[in-house]
Amino acid sequence: MKIVIFNVGGALSSYVETSAKKIVIDLGKSGDFSPVNDFLLPLYKIRNENRVSGKYQIDQLILSHPHLDHINDLEEFDKYFYPILYTTPNDLSSDANKHMNVNWSLIDDPKSDPVKKLRSLFYGRQLPLRVCEPTRMTIGYIYPGQVEDNDTLRNESYTNNISIGVVIRSTYSIFFAGDVQKEGMKVFLEENPAIKKQLSEGIDFLVTPHHGLRSSFSTDLFDAMKRGKTTRLNIVSEKATCGPDDKRQVDSRYSSSDYCEGANNLCSQDTPVYQRKTSNGHIFIDDDGKITIETDINKILEKFV
Repeated sequence: MKIVIFNVGGALSSYVETSAKKIVIDLGKSGDFSPVNDFLLPLYKIRNENRVSGKYQIDQLILSHPHLDHINDLEEFDKYFYPILYTTPNDLSSDANKHMNVNWSLIDDPKSDPVKKLRSLFYGRQLPLRVCEPTRMTIGYIYPGQVEDNDTLRNESYTNNISIGVVIRSTYSIFFAGDVQKEGMKVFLEENPAIKKQLSEGIDFLVTPHHGLRSSFSTDLFDAMKRGKTTRLNIVSEKATCGPDDKRQVDSRYSSSDYCEGANNLCSQDTPVYQRKTSNGHIFIDDDGKITIETDINKILEKFV
């Protein structure tokens, strides 16, 4: 399994290749980097991948939730790629399962072009959510109706707390936690025993909830993990900060040995490494779990070609 978590500023986007599947998790972009135009499209052209009806195929696109910093490269994606599975919170469930449906009036920026694009690409697919590789992937979420009916979760952030979370396990394991917030994570773990079981078996890499912000650090998440910490590295898709007391600061606990064992190739005898931010560069994890951080996307492309 090869993974890259892109440097897209305060946004989030990742690409995963297992031995059989190609998966995109979130499509945030920054002012100077597009996951589609600067990585996916060049990669598929270099490989001379086959097209179907003029588009390259991806096995699964997972958009964790409809916030712009997770979906604002979706229009570019749709120009060139077709996901066999398209997975995102939606409103397609029947009246009998209406608690599964998104209440778009509670979504931030519901009339923005990226959100409109997200809604237009449902392809008629309904919950329950599926994964393209069931033996390796476990998916979880809180039903939107449950978030809507819970004052604490709704006020904490309706849009963040309906985030889809994904564990992928191969020679190592990684948990993409979306933007689920602190109180939301308690409920997320209660409602998703399959995810909780995966955490209890050990998590090597964590793509931290809600960009690693203080307001979203969850002790419940780490309590659910084997030995109460990640094994190799906590990965933060960093947002800009305003000052030392600002709530948008990255939580320092992610860089502590209390929450990560630091069993990674970035460590030396004198300098253990428990956390890395995408602001340092695109973070690449190879088949063996070795980590490389590159500012030049062409060097990441070479690792996939």
